[in-house]
Amino acid sequence: MAHKYVYLSRHLQGLATNRWHATFRNVEDVIGAPLPSSARKYPAWWANDRNHSQAHAWMDVGWKTGGVKFQSEEVLFYREGTPAVRSESRRSRNQVLPLNRSSRDKTPMREREHLARESTELMLGGEHFGWLDYIEPETGSDGLPLECMPQARYVGAAQMRLNPHGQGPFCRFSVSGLPTTSGVYAVTVGRILKYVGIANDLRQRWGPQGYARIHPRNCYVGGQSTNCKVNNRILQAAKEGCKVELWIHETRQPRLLEERLIDELDPPWNVQR
Repeated sequence: MAHKYVYLSRHLQGLATNRWHATFRNVEDVIGAPLPSSARKYPAWWANDRNHSQAHAWMDVGWKTGGVKFQSEEVLFYREGTPAVRSESRRSRNQVLPLNRSSRDKTPMREREHLARESTELMLGGEHFGWLDYIEPETGSDGLPLECMPQARYVGAAQMRLNPHGQGPFCRFSVSGLPTTSGVYAVTVGRILKYVGIANDLRQRWGPQGYARIHPRNCYVGGQSTNCKVNNRILQAAKEGCKVELWIHETRQPRLLEERLIDELDPPWNVQR
């Protein structure tokens, strides 16, 4: 570990809380030196990977990173062993995902809700999903989500029929810290599980060519109707003032896990209509 990152280790060890929402400038103040340019460009620099020397600064003292935001230059540090969130069965479909605690747990409800909000790990079907980012639609000057109706831009619109989810409206958003690996992702609204899906490239799936921007062709029969459905549901949740969060589980064989989670948990946005 580079000597300057020892100061980051000491800082984390001295924190009385389990989470530290830091700006890149906060980290630079702690280590007493500028961060390298790669820390402002690549998610891998902040990865919990001991092959990177800087990762020892937090991992060796029992901390991890998550939710890196390059636009606002923010990173979340959280202590390992903080409470996980568990979704139990189909009955949890319309319930806030409970903490991984015994049914005899007598912790007051307000405290349990606080712990749930502070959690950075989601347990689904026995698998750990890491918190990646909030999904926040672009907003106008009034602070409300901007609505998009791209259907008319498609050159063949007059001869085509909209798919069941192509009417819109839709939104635009960006998600930071996405890996290019394959995996299963989960969307929660107010910590209620809403959707589970898979991707061969998570960054592409949640990028401008996927959920984040709706291409006009995808609004019509034969296009990607799932993109339309998920994007519209995210917009509706944001308009209601709900927190929409994205969680990921990287794996080379995502299909089996996705099928099992849908069967066990029955996420409402996965319902085929």
